[in-house]
Amino acid sequence: MNEVIKTQNLSIGYNGKPLMADINVSLNAGDIVALAGPNGAGKTTLFKTLTASIKPVSGEVSLMGRNLSDYSATERASMFSLVLTDKPDDMFLKVFDIVAAGRYPYMGLLARLKDKDREIVMQSLDTVGITELAERNFISLSDGEKQKVMIAKALAQDTPIIFMDEPAAFLDYPSKIELIHLMKRLSREQGKTILFSSHDLELLLRYSDQMWLVAPKKSLKVGSPKELVDNGIIDKYFPPISAKELFSPIL
Repeated sequence: MNEVIKTQNLSIGYNGKPLMADINVSLNAGDIVALAGPNGAGKTTLFKTLTASIKPVSGEVSLMGRNLSDYSATERASMFSLVLTDKPDDMFLKVFDIVAAGRYPYMGLLARLKDKDREIVMQSLDTVGITELAERNFISLSDGEKQKVMIAKALAQDTPIIFMDEPAAFLDYPSKIELIHLMKRLSREQGKTILFSSHDLELLLRYSDQMWLVAPKKSLKVGSPKELVDNGIIDKYFPPISAKELFSPIL
């Protein structure tokens, strides 16, 4: 396996105060991993640390074999893209323009789209199945359509790694399933490595391949949904939920 991200004795938090310590995990090319945990468990803090938005309290994050801190912002922009919960709210922005913003690391000083950039934008729209929305105003779209636009923007950025922070938030259940299938297709067909966060335990237990499980004052656990259920870890990290009962129909 081609390792793209690795942490060594990583401790994360704010102002030098650790929220979670001794994190030793890795992502390989083509992996899809769900970062799961209740609200306030540290998912966003880990995301921000892995994307160099905040510095580790201690330890190291390696990206393609180099310390993450050694990369410039421009270099990082060509290595990973982000799909965040925040959405543009400009009522005049069109879908094409938002997706085209993913090409910014390659535009140069004049920030002008070339024919190749436009082609990549249209390919990205096609990949997520929203080509017909290219000239629509973003604000007029449904939540599910908006999420697809943001994923298309990440694809247009043409990075090997995609981070998605709560991509299924505010989506109805059919749209959540569609999103999971899209992520699996991106992994299988384009070799994308995807780490996404969620607190939707039912969705993750039924459809994810691997999970990083976090909870307040607990260490990060790694495993398949079945392993985490069989070992009783899910029940410890989500105590109000009977995980075995939830998971049993698909075991």
